[in-house]
Amino acid sequence: MKSFCLKIVVFITVLLSITGCTFGGGEARAPRQLDLGMGSVTPVGGLPAHRPLLIAPVVASALLNDTTVIWRVGESGQPQGFTTYRWVAPPAQLVTQRLMARLALQGAVLEQGVGGDVPQLRLNLQSFEQLFAPDGKSSQGVLTMQAVLLRANRVVAQKLIDIKVSAVSQDASGGAQALRLATDQAAEQVAQWLTPFLKP
Repeated sequence: MKSFCLKIVVFITVLLSITGCTFGGGEARAPRQLDLGMGSVTPVGGLPAHRPLLIAPVVASALLNDTTVIWRVGESGQPQGFTTYRWVAPPAQLVTQRLMARLALQGAVLEQGVGGDVPQLRLNLQSFEQLFAPDGKSSQGVLTMQAVLLRANRVVAQKLIDIKVSAVSQDASGGAQALRLATDQAAEQVAQWLTPFLKP
């Protein structure tokens, strides 16, 4: 019984430290905004130039089309939102921007709606969150995304991208940094995967 109570106390402590909850009558402060950064995306290898590519905005669930910063404890845990942090834009939009910046290093990236026989990349963002270990001592930025390449509305190839990056600190800022690295790794994987299909 004593061991069970101790586990409950540890779990509650982890939750309080994650959410940043405080007890008291202080004034509520505006949530701090997090971003994936505005710096340029550097390719890992010297990939060749590719033909123009049409990229549609990343599709995601309603949860990832909101600015809530998502976390959970354990893979089976329910998704939660940090109360004192928000993304500057929905994750689906942030990932789209980083991906377009990376692919533009190899060739023209066109907006959706441009006509012609141009290959089109469609992406479905399935997870973009900070995943904590049950003891709260470690966490990872987790990004899962499905990529589909189409030409003339026919599927040419598809790829599942699943990336986990360890966070340097067990808070929202550490999670945001891990998710930025995960996003850049995902963009690089997409670029490497697309190269054979987009030869000039």
